Amino acid sequence: MSVTAVPLQPIRRGSVRRLWLAVVLVLAIAAVLAWAGSRQFGQTASGLRYQMIAEGTGESPTRDDFALVAYKGTLPDGTVFDENEGAPMELQSLVPGFAEAVTLLKRGGSLRAWIPAELAYGDSPPQGGVIPPNTPLQFDINLLEFKSRAEVMEAQQMMQLQQMMQQQGGAPEGMPQGAPEMPQQ
Repeated sequence: MSVTAVPLQPIRRGSVRRLWLAVVLVLAIAAVLAWAGSRQFGQTASGLRYQMIAEGTGESPTRDDFALVAYKGTLPDGTVFDENEGAPMELQSLVPGFAEAVTLLKRGGSLRAWIPAELAYGDSPPQGGVIPPNTPLQFDINLLEFKSRAEVMEAQQMMQLQQMMQQQGGAPEGMPQGAPEMPQQ
């Protein structure tokens, strides 16, 4: 029986130090990436989960406001059940999870929201739709613009006043023509 001897080579000077430096560097990069990735995800007290895609600028709307949003709604299996590139919405009249998601945004901001069934339609989904009862929903939402209830009411009053003036023979001089509109981005 013979044993083959394999000669061991001595470790080069500084190799162990470089190996440990590489391990520490990889761990530091992994920690920074994990920290940065976790900052974009959040969950509200109600159970709404979201991922902020773009922060946006300025103020955020409240549930009393009216918003112009672009959105795409999908079921857990990926089926798109609704999509719109610019829908005006009264936030008070929406399902609670969608309204809450919009209030997390600022103008120009976008997020992906995972809305649990109890914050969506629960056991009473819209009739004739493709949403089964007790289904969680996913939405990609972009807040294009929003107006306060007071601004919308003022615009409606101005429009009614203009219509009355036109019925009585035209608007007086200095009266603007047309109702103010929400600015488009």
